[in-house]
Amino acid sequence: MKTLVQAASAAVMLAAVGTGVASPASAAEVGTAATTINYTNAQVSFDNNPGNGSESWIWGWNGNSNGVRFDYQHYDNSINSLWVGANSSASANPSKDIWRVRYCFWDSRSQAYGCGSWS
Repeated sequence: MKTLVQAASAAVMLAAVGTGVASPASAAEVGTAATTINYTNAQVSFDNNPGNGSESWIWGWNGNSNGVRFDYQHYDNSINSLWVGANSSASANPSKDIWRVRYCFWDSRSQAYGCGSWS
């Protein structure tokens, strides 16, 4: 099954979209058993057994006109971030399992990122 998921993941990542730029694959496209969290105009998924040889996988989509940040915390309490530009998606393969995530957005009033609760 992992070989099938790896092949599907590779196929989706290599598929050209629009102008020929590869688009990061979502959990549904790859066929993983990822945890998915929906926000207004944004979505994040993560999987601690992605089947691609990595320890974990995280993908984010942003339908907003400004960039967003998805923070992800590992079980050792370290925190990393996945930055996603306006109207795009991005993914990463962290070297440690992901415990939880949170959505952060640019607040133009305070000129800083504001973050929601950990999920």
